Amino acid sequence: MKIGVIVDGKAEPEALLRLRGKLHGSGPFLKPLYVDLQPMAPPSLVAKRAQRNINTLRARGAQRIVLLIDREERQDCAPELAARIAEALGRRGECGITVVVKDRAFENWLVADPGCLAALRARFRPTKAFMRRVSPNKADNVRDAESLLSQIAVGPSYHKRHDPLKILGAMNVEAAAKNSRSFRRFLRVVGDTRYRNQSKRP
Repeated sequence: MKIGVIVDGKAEPEALLRLRGKLHGSGPFLKPLYVDLQPMAPPSLVAKRAQRNINTLRARGAQRIVLLIDREERQDCAPELAARIAEALGRRGECGITVVVKDRAFENWLVADPGCLAALRARFRPTKAFMRRVSPNKADNVRDAESLLSQIAVGPSYHKRHDPLKILGAMNVEAAAKNSRSFRRFLRVVGDTRYRNQSKRP
């Protein structure tokens, strides 16, 4: 089953490709497509903006489509926001699209594997305080993961375009999943067999 992914971050299409060979049992993973969304865009606008990319992915043979979006500072919990966006897509005739909400942002997934960051020693130096912020299973609770990455960066602050490629290239998927429920949800919907039955618990 070919899987198509739509993302709301410019670095994410290339970065997420680094995960393809690390998934267990997932189908072929097309290159993700970026859609420009404002962080607090209403579900109706999210659905409208995503529709063109949904059509593009279907034309490329995607049999399952996942829309990935940041929760940012929205008050809705992640499952509520995902349901509202899925409902808005349904009103536009786009049924069967799975919405996964990154809680709170893509960077929350990037901080979820401290061991990976420690291995990138020329770029990051995670501290014990950093470890306590994200583990166990607390990466989604970090309010500003981008700032946290800058705090442990060696040299320049965290770079939204370049650093995600390094981090996902080195990431241990299972280690990151233990610290981020929203990342586990993504793994489940793309068919990773480690989370076939549930993704609430590590």
